[in-house]
Amino acid sequence: MNHRFKIGDRVRVIGILADFYPGKSGTVVAVRPHETGITELDHYLIEIPDVEMGDTAFCDFQLAPTSTEDILQPPL
Repeated sequence: MNHRFKIGDRVRVIGILADFYPGKSGTVVAVRPHETGITELDHYLIEIPDVEMGDTAFCDFQLAPTSTEDILQPPL
């Protein structure tokens, strides 16, 4: 099955949840495919520095790839 992100990919939280993780990016550590096979509903466990692991499971549509620019720019 194809997933948008794979273990080891760097991602950032987007959408309304981004307000709770300002300037934060993390690394995909696990992928849980959705039972229907709809990849937009796949869940990803993200390791984000300084954030409890229990709060870091996101759906595909809540994440975006982290670009080189995101890494080079400090959070606001």
